[in-house]
This record gives sequence, structure tokens and C-alpha cells, in this order.
Amino acid sequence: MLAVLIVANLKMLVRNRQSLFWALAFPLIFVGIFALFDLGDAPTHEIAVVDFAQDDVSRRIVAGLDIIDNVEVEIWSDSQAARQEVIDGDLDFLLILPAGLAGDVGANVPARIELLYDQGRPTASSGIGLIQRFLDQVNLALVDAPVALGLDVQGVRTLETDYFDFLLPGFVGMGVMTFSIIGLATVLALYREQKIFKRILATPLRVRTFFASLILAYLALSLVQAAVILGAGVFILDANVHGNLGYLAILVVLGNLVFLGIGFVVGAYAKTVPAAAGLGNAVVMPMMFLSGTFFPTDDLPRGVSTVVTYLPLAPMLEAMRGVSLDAKPIWDFPLELAVLAAWIGGMSLVAMRVFRFR
Repeated sequence: MLAVLIVANLKMLVRNRQSLFWALAFPLIFVGIFALFDLGDAPTHEIAVVDFAQDDVSRRIVAGLDIIDNVEVEIWSDSQAARQEVIDGDLDFLLILPAGLAGDVGANVPARIELLYDQGRPTASSGIGLIQRFLDQVNLALVDAPVALGLDVQGVRTLETDYFDFLLPGFVGMGVMTFSIIGLATVLALYREQKIFKRILATPLRVRTFFASLILAYLALSLVQAAVILGAGVFILDANVHGNLGYLAILVVLGNLVFLGIGFVVGAYAKTVPAAAGLGNAVVMPMMFLSGTFFPTDDLPRGVSTVVTYLPLAPMLEAMRGVSLDAKPIWDFPLELAVLAAWIGGMSLVAMRVFRFR
């Protein structure tokens, strides 16, 4: 009986276009959008240089900047025009080398190099840091500072990852969450509207058998969902997954159990399908953006980052990224597993208390 019900529920889920949207189309839309951006390469900095010195030191600075990766040097002769380009947002950085630069260096007089930049550009801070590090190296070379420490350089091979690799587990977690919460809540509301629950009570079918079949159907489809998202990321968009796929499957199942519990609670309070979709989105959207789906939670204010650590999606993604990006075993995340287990137990108890067939 249980196997028959699981198959029946799977057929209904596959035929339900709304469920399929939340299961597959919604996360794949995000995968496709983020894949359009070149997230793996460092930003290119355009640096305009006005050289009033025209001496060996200034030429050394310009030549040194020009060979740095991700730096494009443009030589300008009109400083006022270059300043206006920065003000208009058409130039990232403007470096003005003062006259008499070599003479000041030879006389040990500090020379002030002027740097103008567009504060509105997201890459401004990284560009300033790059220029400052370059000038520090030039300073050391110009004063012939003695080498106090030697550097023995040894290359090591690390796992190849980029920002899209970081995002891919987030898309999997997001897909599982939205499908389980919004998809299940709307299905339960639909069953209530169509009086299906009352009809089940009039049959010999046990209530726990019905719910067990529904949960198992969702668990099975969530694994297919995760496989489709990961497959699209790896085979179509060249993402990297370094860890054990079995560990990822376990985390998907654990996360799905949490979100199914939340879906039951949402479905218990929502009396209509639109109400279930709206309430489900009110739960899903804050968790999606605060739990590290797109950005590390370390970038949040300290108080907020501490709170979101204990939301169910955050520990799931933390463990999934540890497995996927760093090839760690699942037991390296005891705190994350404990948080997920606590959520499974807590939401199961709440769901049993608040959900009613009538």
C-alpha cells in the first residue's frame, strides 16, 4: 500500500506544473542568470597616468603598472581632462606623477603621488589596494632596502574553485527549500479545498501511511531535483564539485525533512492555495537571502550572522559547501548536523500539533 501511494504521489507531483516550477524551473532560472556573469575572473582596473616627471622613476612606475595582470594603463597628457573623466565616471583611477620625482627620490624627500578614483565603483577598494601594494614594492626597490627575510616559494596544487562553484550548492539548497515549503503547502491547501482529506478519513487508509507516502515522494523528487541542478552546473556550465555525492545526497535529505516540516506548518494555517503560496514565500525569501545562498554570511552584521547560523538553510549550505568545495567528509560538520537534527525534531512536533485534516 505504501509503495502504491508513493508512486501515486509522485505522479501527482509530476503532473502539478506549479510543483515542477518550484522544484526545477525556479532554481535553474537562478543558475542560468548567474551563469551569464563572468564570476571567476578578477576585475580589470583601468588606470590613467599623467606623467609630469618624465624621468627614470616615473617611467619605471608606468612600466611596472603596465605588466600587472588585470591592469590597463592609459597615458594622458591633460590632467584636467583626465580629472573630468573620473568625475564623469568614465575612468576608474587617475595617477598623477609630480614633476621632479627622480630628484626628490635621490634627495630622500618624500614625493606625493596623487590618486583620484571613482568612489561609486564596486572595485574601487581592490584597485586602491593593488596600487598601494605596487608603490610599496617600488619604494623598497628605490631605497635599495636590504633583504632581511628570504622567501622559499613552493607551489601547491589546490582544488580549483570559483564564485559560481560557491553558488551552485546554494542553488540546490534554495531549490529544495522552495519546493518543500511552497510546493507542499500549496498541495495541502489544494487537498483541503477539494475535500480530499475528508474523503481519506472515510477510507480504511491510515493517516500515517498517507503522510509517509507524501514525505517519501517529496524526498525522492528532491534528490532528482538536486541531481538536475548539479548536473546542469557541472556538465553545462563547467562548475566544479569536488566532494562525495553521497554526502551531498544525505544533506539534501536532511534539509528536505526540515523544510517539509515547515511546509506542513504553513499548509496547516493556509486555507487556500494563494494564501499558502504567499505565506510560503514570506518564509522562504528572507531565509534565501540571509542564509548564504548568494553571499557568505560573514558579510552580514555580527548579530544577524549569529542568528542566521541557526536557521535551517544556513547549516545545510555550510556543510554542502564544505563537501562540494573542500571535499570534506560529512562528519566534519557536527554543529551543522546537530542544528538540522534539532530542526527536524522541532518542526515534526509542531507540524503534528497544528495540522488538522478538517
